[in-house]
Amino acid sequence: MKTNRTATQVKASAPIDDRVLDAMIGQTRPRIERAMKILRRPQARVGVISSPLGRLLIAESDRGLAAIHFLFISGGERTLAMLRRKFDLIENDASARRIGAEIDRVFEGDLSATARPVDLSLVESDFQRRAYTSLRKVPPGAVITYHGLAATVGQPHSQRAIGNTMASNPIPIFVPCHRVIRSDGTIGNYGGGVDNKIKLLRAEGFEVGATCDCRRSP
Repeated sequence: MKTNRTATQVKASAPIDDRVLDAMIGQTRPRIERAMKILRRPQARVGVISSPLGRLLIAESDRGLAAIHFLFISGGERTLAMLRRKFDLIENDASARRIGAEIDRVFEGDLSATARPVDLSLVESDFQRRAYTSLRKVPPGAVITYHGLAATVGQPHSQRAIGNTMASNPIPIFVPCHRVIRSDGTIGNYGGGVDNKIKLLRAEGFEVGATCDCRRSP
């Protein structure tokens, strides 16, 4: 037999106990927070600085330095587009200035100034990730050849791929592609310009001759 409850009867029903309601909310909150964490995009702080290497676009996430782009070279819009695909961008000049101060310290002789963590989110290829990770182990004041770096990632005949990887390095200076030179001792190319590669190598104690040969200062 069906029982028809009137609106009056429904209103007269006992209210949900506050403790029961709190418990229900408590059980639901972790699921909501997990869903929001999935939906929430990571943020990156961006800014522009002047440096001994020219004007630089800087991007830093909570995981580390995500991008440095030499603004006197084309491709700044592409770098920003790549960043926007991975992060919500927030203008933050203070963050950029802190990183700029670390670059300044390199030219003041502090070879440990570029040890901060990096975020390789803009790197899509596993080969490139391994190459950049290996390259960060090359200390200031040392260099490695393209062939040598290829060997560290288990592909010693991939010098050309290493060259392309260095040319597309999203975090120059801190992922030190300026420390990668040719097997004949000449410095090779650099995404930020050969002049800047020479500046960085000299700051780290190398002599670079007129023929762009690189040797350790006595």
